[in-house]
Amino acid sequence: MSANIDPYAAIADAYDAEFDSAEADCSGYANRSAGGRLLVLGCGTGRVCRVLAPTRPILGLDLSEPMIFRARERGPSQIEYRVGDMRKFVAANIDEIIIPNASFAFLPTRADRTACLAACRETTKGPLTIDLPMPDFSLLGVPHTPEREAWRGTVEGREVLRTREVFRLPVAGSLRLIDRYYTGTSCIISELRLHLHTPAELEWMLEANGYYADAMFGDHKGGPIREGCDRLLVVAKPL
Repeated sequence: MSANIDPYAAIADAYDAEFDSAEADCSGYANRSAGGRLLVLGCGTGRVCRVLAPTRPILGLDLSEPMIFRARERGPSQIEYRVGDMRKFVAANIDEIIIPNASFAFLPTRADRTACLAACRETTKGPLTIDLPMPDFSLLGVPHTPEREAWRGTVEGREVLRTREVFRLPVAGSLRLIDRYYTGTSCIISELRLHLHTPAELEWMLEANGYYADAMFGDHKGGPIREGCDRLLVVAKPL
């Protein structure tokens, strides 16, 4: 077994295989698009960038070199990809920013989240979309969910099983996620810490960092925030 400091260092191909077919979020981003040059922060292997590429110029940024390598391999060539930190980046001529697929939730501290919002605010006067999971409040009192199967698929001809073990830290407002990727007799461990945002916290955070929440949704189709919704999406604009 091995554990990686970069949680995506050895799993970029498996991540790509698991999430490549997801489309609902991209349709929502496209429907609410402001147009112009788009910056995708935490772009991973480029799924969102690839879907939106036919409609606009795109820059994708991610901290994981293996994920960006995979994104460049997949193309198309008109998408620009960079290895970079969403807490401190410089990008020119950006009209809109999207932080998809819970990427913002993996910023570990309040200072990190503040730095990210400051960098976004300095980069464009256009809208910022943040896509997060809505906390499952019914589970916050359950400190531990044992390892369970989460996904099974084929990666470059090999059968891969991903399991997930969850530790909940309600005082910190976070989850410790341990993903294990099994291939034959080998196992790769990818560990993540995810901060749980509530709608009120996210709104206050944005207002404290030069934004206001122009719209909030509970799903990718534009439905309202409601009890039991699985997403927390906000379209923010500079104050």
